[in-house]
Amino acid sequence: MKGKSLTKGFLTLCLLLFVVGGMAFAGGAGEKGAAGDVVEIRHMSPHTAGAGFGEHFAAHVEKFNAENPNIHVIHDALPSGDLRTKITVEMASGNPPNTSWLVLSYAREFMKDDLLMDWAPVFEDPAHPEFKERFSDTILYFSKDNKGRVMMAPFEVHMDGLFYNTEIFEKYGWKVPKTFDEFVALGPKAREKGIALTVTGGKDIRFAWLASALMARAAGVENTNKLTIGDKVGEWDNPAYGFPQAMEKFAQMVKAGVYPNGVLGISQNEADQMFVRGEAATYYEGQWRPGNWESLGGKEFIRKVRRVDFPAMTDMPNGDPRARVGGTIVGLIAAADQPERERQASIEWIKSLEAPEFWAPVLEDGRNLYPGKVEYDKSKVSEVMLQCAEALLSAEMLIPSMDTLAPPAIDLAIKKTAMPGIIAGQYTVDQAVAEVQKAADEYLKAQGD
Repeated sequence: MKGKSLTKGFLTLCLLLFVVGGMAFAGGAGEKGAAGDVVEIRHMSPHTAGAGFGEHFAAHVEKFNAENPNIHVIHDALPSGDLRTKITVEMASGNPPNTSWLVLSYAREFMKDDLLMDWAPVFEDPAHPEFKERFSDTILYFSKDNKGRVMMAPFEVHMDGLFYNTEIFEKYGWKVPKTFDEFVALGPKAREKGIALTVTGGKDIRFAWLASALMARAAGVENTNKLTIGDKVGEWDNPAYGFPQAMEKFAQMVKAGVYPNGVLGISQNEADQMFVRGEAATYYEGQWRPGNWESLGGKEFIRKVRRVDFPAMTDMPNGDPRARVGGTIVGLIAAADQPERERQASIEWIKSLEAPEFWAPVLEDGRNLYPGKVEYDKSKVSEVMLQCAEALLSAEMLIPSMDTLAPPAIDLAIKKTAMPGIIAGQYTVDQAVAEVQKAADEYLKAQGD
């Protein structure tokens, strides 16, 4: 039965959310008879209306539909967290979108049940030379499963950063922290000045990137991979693989007061505004944030922002101090078993999203990073975004953010239960780790059914 390997508890939660919320599922594509009729395909993405990437994306949908009269794309846009819930329910019910933006961890679960199209034959098909012209072989096959199938076509490439406001650091004479101890020590100093050392969208559970950074620094990339996609997925409470140490480091951050009061009630948009207003000195996440800050604070503000690596942990011998969080962790999927005309329309639509013509203005607007070859005017791009691009090119090792690496049920336990529980004082470190271990046990049990 398809959908069998999806975690039962996670799927039940998704169904409950949708029933309670009264959300109606948009139907899949509607193939309309004869060859000359319009083929409708539904694309799901987190590129919602508004400034930045969403505007670029909406304009592209309109342009594609105008230039392809036999294909009509319906854009189903909703926030990233809602998208993951909705697509899980739709995959399980047999009513998925034709195509979608998706992170690796979810694609991996869907591919186990043969719910996604294998992109490998498309990449080798002479009818679609664009893929090999645009992307390296490494990028093309970044998301193979253990059977050699390619789960997703490349779309975005990501790079983390501890972004900091140079004006604040210069004003107070602070040194940019290179070690975790230096970072934590700045927490009380920032509080004395009436600002937060760092901020995040706690209300939107924006802890996935930090979870991976802590694991890389405390336990190393190899141990993190063993826990998330390897044969140790049932050992999150085992100190040999480093998760308890990572949560202990997080608890040190919380105890030092690095976050503003009430951070769990702060949305990511509010966090962006706080950073732009100078109410927080740093912000740790991915490369899409500087574009938001530029929209809010203009070029005058974004000129103050710089990027450094997340600080090293000098007391963690198994950690990887040079690892960076990011890479090709997001791609574009197509549903399996589509009628042939819908399948071909889906491929053409995704090729258009990967075209340099689409990406050049996005890059010049400082909104994201492209995994392929494209020419664009770098003089239009902020210094901090150029730093992100250079950090990606020079990275010695990469680790995905936790929400694209760990099985979804375990990721949710980390960022929705364990880390917020530590902030709220609801859980000790041991209790928080136990909650994640419980989710891992339930995940493995569901896999064995």
